[in-house]
Amino acid sequence: MEPVLDIRDIIHAFDSAMQEQTVLRSVSMQLMPAEFVLLSGPSGCGKTTLLTLIGGLRSIQHGSIKLFGRELYKSDPANRNSLRSMMGMIFQSHHLISFLTAEENIILAMDASAQEKRNMRFKKERARHLLAELGLGDKVHARPKQLSGGQRQRVAIARALASEPNLLIADEPTASLDAENGRLIMELLKKLVEERGLSILMTSHDQRLYSYADRIVKIDDGRLIDS
Repeated sequence: MEPVLDIRDIIHAFDSAMQEQTVLRSVSMQLMPAEFVLLSGPSGCGKTTLLTLIGGLRSIQHGSIKLFGRELYKSDPANRNSLRSMMGMIFQSHHLISFLTAEENIILAMDASAQEKRNMRFKKERARHLLAELGLGDKVHARPKQLSGGQRQRVAIARALASEPNLLIADEPTASLDAENGRLIMELLKKLVEERGLSILMTSHDQRLYSYADRIVKIDDGRLIDS
């Protein structure tokens, strides 16, 4: 079985005012289909940097990242955009557009993905179906300021699922939520793995979330120390 994500020998550094700071040191790991992997480690250990490299939001400096068997390193913009359209991304901050409704935020994501050629009727039906599935069927026309923190994050999950991705990467998606909303989000993510066969790579330093994952990968000082 081919991995959804195959990371080999990733090294990444940032230039500070005085010296180069290496944040990822020869990181290698795989994520298999329908696997939920939690990447754990303290703040500043390189978790978010790794996710941004996988998501094509930063350029790979050294090493290899293959998504669905396709190389991301030194790939052309068309290939990067194609790969990005095959994954969903969720962040600690929901990044919803404040003047758009929940439905409109999801449709906007479809406009930027492989769903862009679908007609508006399809997009509206899909947005409403996703919101209903996530318990927000009555919030279709609500704007972010009218939603709770947990509801906004669920809209962000619906937006990430709009393009029917095979891979979901999530950066501390429960960090700004209370315990109950955090539990609901984790149960939703676990359900997506079990019922849809979605692969998820999620970062967190909260050990209370470990039980939801199939596997825990620990990172510290830019190195994988357990997988």
